[in-house]
Amino acid sequence: MENNKQALSNGTAKPSTSDDKNDIQMVLAKMMEEKHTYTYKKLVVPPSMRSIYWKFFGFPATEEGDILTKVKIVCILCKTQIAYNRNTSNLRMHLQNKHAQDLMDLESSTLPSTKQILPQDNKERKIQKKLLKGGLSPAKYIYTTNTDGTVQIDGDIQFVTDPNISLSNMEDDITIGQPLRVMFKGGSNNGQNVAFLMSEENVTNQSMDVKTMSDAIAEFIIMDLQLPEIVEGRGFQRLVATLRSPCEIPNKSKLEEEIIPRIYDSFRESVANSLSCAALELALTIEEWQSNNNESFVTLSVYYQNTEEATLECKILSTLHAPADWEEFQWTSVIESLLFEWDIKIERITAVVVSTSRAELFQALTNRGLTVIPCLLYTLQVCAQACFEHSEVSITLSKCRSVIGAIISHPAALAALTMQEQLSSELDDSTILLDYPAVWISTYTMLEQMIARRDMIISILESMEGIDQEMFEITNEQWKIMEDIVNVLEPFKVTIMTLSEEKMPLISLLKPLLWQLVSSHLKVKESDSDTAKTFKESLSKMLYDRYADYNVTLLLQIATTLDPRFKAMPYVTEEDKSIVSTPIKEMLTKLIQEESGEVSVKIEDETPSKKARLSGMEFLLGSLCTTKAGMPAEEKADLEIVQYQSEPTAPLDYCPLRWWSKVSAKCPNLAKLVSRYHCVPACCAPPSRIPPDVQIQYDTKRATLPPHLIDKLIFLHGNHTMQV
Repeated sequence: MENNKQALSNGTAKPSTSDDKNDIQMVLAKMMEEKHTYTYKKLVVPPSMRSIYWKFFGFPATEEGDILTKVKIVCILCKTQIAYNRNTSNLRMHLQNKHAQDLMDLESSTLPSTKQILPQDNKERKIQKKLLKGGLSPAKYIYTTNTDGTVQIDGDIQFVTDPNISLSNMEDDITIGQPLRVMFKGGSNNGQNVAFLMSEENVTNQSMDVKTMSDAIAEFIIMDLQLPEIVEGRGFQRLVATLRSPCEIPNKSKLEEEIIPRIYDSFRESVANSLSCAALELALTIEEWQSNNNESFVTLSVYYQNTEEATLECKILSTLHAPADWEEFQWTSVIESLLFEWDIKIERITAVVVSTSRAELFQALTNRGLTVIPCLLYTLQVCAQACFEHSEVSITLSKCRSVIGAIISHPAALAALTMQEQLSSELDDSTILLDYPAVWISTYTMLEQMIARRDMIISILESMEGIDQEMFEITNEQWKIMEDIVNVLEPFKVTIMTLSEEKMPLISLLKPLLWQLVSSHLKVKESDSDTAKTFKESLSKMLYDRYADYNVTLLLQIATTLDPRFKAMPYVTEEDKSIVSTPIKEMLTKLIQEESGEVSVKIEDETPSKKARLSGMEFLLGSLCTTKAGMPAEEKADLEIVQYQSEPTAPLDYCPLRWWSKVSAKCPNLAKLVSRYHCVPACCAPPSRIPPDVQIQYDTKRATLPPHLIDKLIFLHGNHTMQV
């Protein structure tokens, strides 16, 4: 009773309203009703309990068979009392620990199909539930055992330290057949008493370690990119209560000021250690994005090849606010500060992949001698958005959104559309949805869905009453514009799918993809409409212009040449091949010279030394078996390049990093050169974020983050797979 008194004193120590006191009294009254010693004459099992393990258990009941309490069940074999938690896991556990032979006999004598809980008719279940809620006993039981004894229901009150749980409607949480305990404490800033309903089963269990639970909640927030205030929501707190975890739920302030910063410091140290052990070559990505209040932020990440495995590692380094009026010198200052902070030498950076159109950022990077490559995903977004902003297309898109909105908000129209979709054999399982313009492919998908349902939509709009038909009418010209846009942008959609299927899309993919898009898919055909021709020509020019810089073109071509999937280069001229082969040979020769230390060897050769005595074998046969003192670096470079070209071309779905890890023994120096280029990704987003639905989910969550937590949460979310 000391616990009860202490709990009661804690619960009423601070001022509370009369309504709060009434709520507490009602909760305690219901809870204290369970504090009894029941004398039973039978143990019974209702028909709703279909598991085979109920054969050895039962609820305490009167001689007439009325169940006295469903807080606890009793083992028929040893009279042990067990908390009833509305499933059979603890029943089997008890049998396994105390009556192993009986359990074995029970399961061996039962068919496998009947070992699980038997399905129960929904109507029967509702009847049983109604009887239980009404305090009535079912007419019959599956099992009835004539035995007597007593069951003690002690009604102890436990604690919760969370000051944010509301007492309103708390009595709704207590139902017959679901024993619950009340834990409450005064502690909120406004002095309101709070309570937490927990399963009676938890009274007998050891409380989970507070730090462990706090870290688990923090990890949930980090991995799912949730807002810390979610812990103060009543729904979240009820969820934890339902999961039967008697523990402290950290409040928003503790998460933001203590737990998340502690985890961030630990992960930051791990990332720094990983970078210090990383290979020399690395690449940076800079991704610009908008928050919900239209403020610009940039996230900086680093990519490098794992020296032990043939994989490309990605670590998010920092996210910072980047006002729209930043000039070149401000970008330069920020970049230099970040590189110094993470101890990254600029000589190690092969390239920087950027998803932004900020000319000032481009200039700041190129002035530092860095090659800046536009992110492919961002490039596709910019190109597609240019099409959508065309005056006629923009009007058509607005009309599509109005039509979809009208249908999904009209129950009868939506039901008619759903029925026609189900009857159609040509449609897949997707439903028509409004787009998310920040992700272009969602707009593309919306148009695709509209075209596939053209006849359905027209007939449904004509049958809808109470709407202005002219306002929602889509003209034949607008339907044709939709078809043109879908046909023109279809190759972009395939490109997105290709990137998402790659384990890690490398920069070596860019040249082949761009060439294929421009030379084939965006090539104007005679059958194209004037609109389609205009879009194709415009898109081809945009793609060419964005990657027209000489340094970018050279880097892309070298990376592609060193990719075993594309080394044949069927899409370039002999002149292009010679242009790219020269820098590759020069870089490889220089690398070999640095590795072999040829200069020191030549100096030693030129130093006069005493003539060594020849052996008899050398004197007799030496002239027949002459060997070179050392092969020149240029010849070694040529041999390795020839060796690489003689190797079979890798399949298109094969990882080039794995291919080089197997061939590196044959071309050791060329493999080192390759690592400079195969650390650069084709886009800023990792493959897991490329699918459109994932892009939308991530963008919307990221945009809601509070400014003071953006850096830490995005850092932890992006690096959460690390072992710390």
